[in-house]
Amino acid sequence: MSSKSTDTADVYNLLADIAPDWVHWVAQDASGEWWGYSVEPLRHDRGWYENEAGRYMFLHSSEPGNWPASLKRLR
Repeated sequence: MSSKSTDTADVYNLLADIAPDWVHWVAQDASGEWWGYSVEPLRHDRGWYENEAGRYMFLHSSEPGNWPASLKRLR
């Protein structure tokens, strides 16, 4: 496994550890910030939004990556 894949897995593991139970989805925005969402967020030009259907919170910051492909269901 490449180090980039390992790094991404490490970030998802960290997010799963620090996110409250109500966070079911995580995604990175174009600036490198990771956000947690209670419902699946929708994508916009530089990040994600919850479409007023749930809660969201800042979780972590890291180097920006392929943020459009970062959306992942945690639970």
